[in-house]
Amino acid sequence: MARPAPDTGVLLIVGGPQYRVGSHRQFTLLGRALAGAGVPCLRLDYRGMGDAQGDQRDFEQVDADIAAAIDAWQREHPSLKRVVLWGLCDAASAALLYVHRRRDPRVAGLCLANPWVRTATSLARAQVKHYYLDRLRQPAFWRKLLSGRVGLGAVRELLGKLATSRASAASEHSSRPAGPADTRHYTEQMADGLRAFGGPVLLILSGDDVCANEFLDRCRDGGPAWQGLLNRPGLRREDLPDADHTFSTAAWRAHVERLTAAFVRGVPAAT
Repeated sequence: MARPAPDTGVLLIVGGPQYRVGSHRQFTLLGRALAGAGVPCLRLDYRGMGDAQGDQRDFEQVDADIAAAIDAWQREHPSLKRVVLWGLCDAASAALLYVHRRRDPRVAGLCLANPWVRTATSLARAQVKHYYLDRLRQPAFWRKLLSGRVGLGAVRELLGKLATSRASAASEHSSRPAGPADTRHYTEQMADGLRAFGGPVLLILSGDDVCANEFLDRCRDGGPAWQGLLNRPGLRREDLPDADHTFSTAAWRAHVERLTAAFVRGVPAAT
C-alpha cells in the first residue's frame, strides 16, 4: 500500500485465481509505479486467496471484499475520499459488477483492462473470427487439408467452433429484468454498470488477446444492453495493438502505468 496524500487513490483489484502480486509481478510493479507518481494505491487479496482467510470465491462474489477494502483504507487514512477501481480480465468485470450492485459514491473512476465477458459462444466466435478465418485464408492450410495432413480432430474442432459461434450473443442467456437480487447473466449486469456509472472510465485493450476480442465482439453484437457503450460519455479507449493479455513486456507495462497515472490525476476531486 502507498500512503495517501491526495483524496483519490487506486484500488487494484486482482483477477483470479491469483493473489495481489500478479503474474510476472504485474500488480506489485504497477502499484510501485503509481506510488512513485504520487498516486495512492492499495492491492488486495480476496477471501481465500493469498494472505486472506476464508472460502475462495470468484469475481461474481467479491462485492463485499471490495467494499471492505475501501472501508479499511478510509479508516486508516481519513483523507482518502474517493477511489478508482483498476482491474484486468475478470477483475475489470468485478469492478463493473460492484458499481452496478453497490452504487458506491466513493468510486470516482474505473480503469478496465481487457474485461472478461466469456461464454462458450463468445469464445468460439472470437476464435473463429480472429484465428480460424485467418487460417482458412492461408494457401498452406488448404494444401495440408487436401493432402491429408490436417487431422480429423482439427477438422471436427473447427466445425464445432463454427456451430457454437453461430449462436446469438444476445440469446445466450435470459433477459430477466433487474430486481433487488439481480440474477441476470453477469455480462448483462456488467453492461448496466458501465452504462449507469457516472464517473470517467479508462478502457485499455490489447491487440493480441482473445479476451479483448471477445469484449469488442460483445459490445458490437451483445444486444441492446451493450449497444453504444464504447461511445458513452466519459469513456476513453486506449488500444495497445501488439500487447498480450497481461502487458508482459517492460514497454507495455510502462505504457499502462503512464495511462493509469494520467487518468487518475484527471479524475475530478472530491467535493
